[in-house]
Amino acid sequence: MVPTRGQAAYIFLISILNIVFLLAPYVYHHPQSTFESRAAQELSIVGNRAGVMAMGNVVALIVFAARNSVLLWVTDWSYSTYLLLHRWLGYWAVIHTVIHSFMLWFNYQIYGDYAAEFARDYWIWGIVGTVAAVAIFPFSLLAVRQAFYEFFVVSHFALSLLFLIGYYYHIWYCYEYAWGYEIWAFIAFGIWGCDRLFRLVRIAFRGYRTATVTVLHDTDGEYLRIDIENAQLGDGVAYLTFPSLSWRLWESHPFSVAFNSSEVSETSRASDTSDSPPSTPTQSNSDPEKKETAVTKQTVTVTSPSGASQGGKGTTTFLARVRSGFTGVLAKRASAASGSVRLGVLVDGPYNHSGDVTTQLKQCSSVLYIAGGVGITALLPYLRRFTVPSRFFFATRKAGLLAALEPALAALPASVEAITTVGQRLDLDGILERALADRTDDGPLGIVVCGPPGMADHVRHKVVQLSRNGPVTRPYVLIDEAFGW
Repeated sequence: MVPTRGQAAYIFLISILNIVFLLAPYVYHHPQSTFESRAAQELSIVGNRAGVMAMGNVVALIVFAARNSVLLWVTDWSYSTYLLLHRWLGYWAVIHTVIHSFMLWFNYQIYGDYAAEFARDYWIWGIVGTVAAVAIFPFSLLAVRQAFYEFFVVSHFALSLLFLIGYYYHIWYCYEYAWGYEIWAFIAFGIWGCDRLFRLVRIAFRGYRTATVTVLHDTDGEYLRIDIENAQLGDGVAYLTFPSLSWRLWESHPFSVAFNSSEVSETSRASDTSDSPPSTPTQSNSDPEKKETAVTKQTVTVTSPSGASQGGKGTTTFLARVRSGFTGVLAKRASAASGSVRLGVLVDGPYNHSGDVTTQLKQCSSVLYIAGGVGITALLPYLRRFTVPSRFFFATRKAGLLAALEPALAALPASVEAITTVGQRLDLDGILERALADRTDDGPLGIVVCGPPGMADHVRHKVVQLSRNGPVTRPYVLIDEAFGW
């Protein structure tokens, strides 16, 4: 949740530009027929400039939030980075909207006929747009997004649409098409519409599929497995819609692809690891709760994933943690059907929301992977793709989640040493200290982490701390696969 230095620099640049463009010098002539004083001109000109700035930020934030934005390919930034910048552009759009409304209100209170302006249609629609913009902020806070995701999606869409409609009619009733301010609204609606159109095209291309939703055993109902039949989606994030699950057909929820049936092995991996002795558990003397209790290389025998099609295109598997919203409804439906249910599903994606990290990891002579819970699904593509010597640490609170991942873990390359722990925390400090202090390998160390935000932030903080204040450490590349937007 903490911006990187690059992200922070971009946010700082956005903020400085918004301030400079709002307050930059403008031409002042006196006497003149329009404004009787400099104070009146400042209220009007700066207030109107804030209105233009608000819509400029809105257009940019719509581009940054689009799943199919061309910027994702041009810059190769992650989608989470764009959503971070989308939020900051949103803050500035709200600030400019409020400044515009209050300064023009003060202007007409002091120098004009406010009662007459208040009765005009353009002023009424301006109030509609301002109220919608201000309401977006509390409804989009992190606590709301996490606790009431479906409410956030609906309110965000409705309020954003109301703001754009309010802006358009505010301009039209004031100027009609004389000054071109309405073009901002056309651009915003066009970008938004194109992104939705591309989503529909992707869904139509995938077609209507069947998914088997299963509550994982030995997880106390905390995790789900979703197997989409006759679909090889590839790696990335896919947005799933279950039309028969709810009347809210517009809702789609992101899930990371865990594995495809073509990528998992149906035979034992013991032949790859039988000559290697099991790893020794890593102990933490400072905190006994962080001791790893199930540390082994994977030597399991795996069967086909449930729901796999024997004669079709195979199966794509997702793993998800059950929460109170959409996944909670899925879990209840599956539980009511003895733990497993088949549902129709629409698939949008997958999207490469992480950007292309291949060029970053290719320069590394070894890689350290750290995952917590369902965060493992984001790391599995890297584990399969790169064959350099790697150590993979995975912590889960439920044994059933580890059992569901056996097909993917068994298919990992022999160069990967998989170390797992159930019900205990990883000794992150010790893991990172040993990896970065290893001078037997002078090449850069890749560090890829995905898990709860607190875990990811701890890894990043510890890596930076060791590189600054600890002994001489290896050069490293740190990749944080954030899955909490």
